[in-house]
Formats: sequence, C-alpha cells, structure tokens
Amino acid sequence: MPNNIKHQKNKIVSKEIELIMAKFNIVGCQAAAVLKDKLIWSDAYGFRNLETRDLVTENTMFRIASISKLFTATAIMQLVERKLIDLNQDISHYLGFKVRNPNFPNSFITLRQILTHTSSLNSDDASNSVYAKFIKDGHSNFTIQLKDLLNENGNYFTKEIWGNWKPGTDWMYSNIGAIICGAIIERVTSLRFDQYIKQNLFEPLEMKNVAFSYSNINKSHELANLYEKNKDTNIYNVSIDDVRQSGYSKTHWDQYIIGNHGGLFEPQGGLRTTAVELSKFLRAHMLNGRLNGQQMLEQKTSKLMKSIQWSREENNHFFSKMGLGFHISHDFLPDYKEMIGHAGEAYGLISNLYWHDEKQFGIIFILNGSQFDLSQNSRFEVEKELAEVIYKYVIEESLLKTN
Repeated sequence: MPNNIKHQKNKIVSKEIELIMAKFNIVGCQAAAVLKDKLIWSDAYGFRNLETRDLVTENTMFRIASISKLFTATAIMQLVERKLIDLNQDISHYLGFKVRNPNFPNSFITLRQILTHTSSLNSDDASNSVYAKFIKDGHSNFTIQLKDLLNENGNYFTKEIWGNWKPGTDWMYSNIGAIICGAIIERVTSLRFDQYIKQNLFEPLEMKNVAFSYSNINKSHELANLYEKNKDTNIYNVSIDDVRQSGYSKTHWDQYIIGNHGGLFEPQGGLRTTAVELSKFLRAHMLNGRLNGQQMLEQKTSKLMKSIQWSREENNHFFSKMGLGFHISHDFLPDYKEMIGHAGEAYGLISNLYWHDEKQFGIIFILNGSQFDLSQNSRFEVEKELAEVIYKYVIEESLLKTN
C-alpha cells in the first residue's frame, strides 16, 4: 500500500476511534489488528495517567484482567503435551491435598472442568471475591496455602466458594479455577508460575513488554493506571495505581514455597502487557500453535483448545460456548458468529482479544476506563462499536484483497 493511502487510512481509523472515545468517555486506549501471521495495524489514544496527562503509547502496559487466563490455560496444555498432567485426572493428585465440593463429596474435579468453568466453583459475586483477600494476604505471609482457601477448615474457606451442582453438570465463571491452575503448574514443573510463563511463552513469542503481577516489572516499563467513574461525582478515580508501582526486590521470593499458594502471580487476571505484544500470542494460537518458527503448542493441541467443549442453547448470555480456556463469542462482530478469544473486565478496565479462525483475522483493544452499563448480560456497546470500526476500516479491505 502506498504510504499516502496508508496514512489516509490510518487517519480515518483514528478519527472514528476518537469519536468513540468521546462518546464513551474513554480514558486511554490501545488497539491492534492482525491478518494471518502479520500485525497489520496498531495505535494508541488517550491517557495512561490522568493526573499528569501522560499519553498512552504502543509501549504502555495495561493490567489486562481475564485475558490473562489464556496464558494460564496454554501453560496447562503445554504440560498436557509433556504428559505431566492429564485433563481428566482428579486435581487432588497434583495439588497434594484432597479437593472436593462439600455439597458433592464423592465427585472429583478435573482440569478439563476448570478450563471450561464447569468445576462447580462459584462466581466472585456468590463468594464475595474471597480469593482476592487470599492473594493479598499471601504476599505478606508465605505460609498461607491454597488448601486454606479450598478446604472446609481453612481460614479463607467459605461455603459460597462452591455451587450447589455436581462438578461437570453446570457452568459458572470462576477466577479461583485459574489460581488452582497456577498452583498445579508450579507443583509439576518446580518453577514459580511467572518463571514458567516467561520461559515457555513470553520468550519463545518474543514478548518484551510483559509481566505477571509485579514480579517482572522493571523501571523501564511504561504502565497505565486503571480508572473507575464515581457515579455520584461523575469523576474518574484511580482503581489500580500502576504508574507509581515498582517491581519486587530480588530477594522478595526467597522464602516462597513453589506450589503452595497458586495466586500470588495472579494467573486469573494479573498480566500487564500491550496490544502489540498480545498480537503475538493471538497469532500463535490462530496459526495452530506456531509463530515465526516457534512452536508454542502442537497443532492438535491448539485445535483442541479452540474447539467447543461446552455450550448452551440460549444466546442471551455473554458466555454461551467455551473451548479449553477460550471463549467462543457469538456477538463480537455482527457477521461472525464464532470468534475465539477472551475478554477482560475489572477495576474499570475493558480488554478484548478475539480472532476468526477461518478468515484468519484478529482484533485486540484495551481500555483503562470508560462509560459502560454493568447491568447487561452480553457485550458492552463500547466493545461492539470499537470492534466494528477496527473491522470496517482496517480488516475488511485487507480480507477482500486476500480472497
């Protein structure tokens, strides 16, 4: 594409996104689009820090919330390939203590159920997000263990952690499942979760601006705050103050016992990274496990993760189909009923990473604060409008040229 045409195209995309930014009062935004093995577009808008008016750039790292789970699920599937774990085995076998839903004490729980959210672990709302306190306290007390959360006599246990349905028979989105995965990854590899992910995902995919929790953050990293709007004052307040955050000292983890906790690196939602870096992970999965000569997963494993493992007939839910860790969306783009990926929503942040497997295109965007309605069951309007603009002005023409 001649540079002048490309420049005009980018100006149109930017203008459309800036209109959406104004409409939904978005603080900051990063976005990217991919086609086959190429990153075909990326850009950044708004502020990473409202107080200092520092701008978002393509190097700004955001806490991306639940998209983080895709990295955790991919790590699990790497270990399945190495025959270190079995998706259908009782998770107690790997954790070293018995885990049961006390409402169904004779039914064991599997990693397959955890990756599809059918394990009978309950929602954050039902359990009052008790896992968040479990993680917070664990940073200052390395003696806290996962069984303190999951066992009935544990200090963090509450009966609301578990649903009143048999494992494998119903669906409920759970953050605790990813924490269990984090502990299993550590126990079977004898590596800290962040170290395993760095060596087996970040480095092979050449992801640089990336860190789980604050464990690998350094002074050179450019971070974005997250913002939530106060409904009474209509003013944005900082919900996650990452700009002033510094990484842990080199000795911070010296007393940490690998495999004890599972949540300290926040495998459920604590990944900090950029849209451009996420595009590498997206392309590797879209291309069946391989990118730039690096094999992240075997082709059959990648296809298995993307295949429908659970579904329900009603389409008025955000989650109506699941792969192994992956959400299979029916409403990300109007003309594409099965797009694969995941969304994140926490502390005012909204993030999306989705691709279409057959057409081989993908869209990523991250917002660190916006106006959206929490009451709906399906996708927020701001997500729909951003996805449609990026598709229309970046991807559609490129798709026509490849057909």
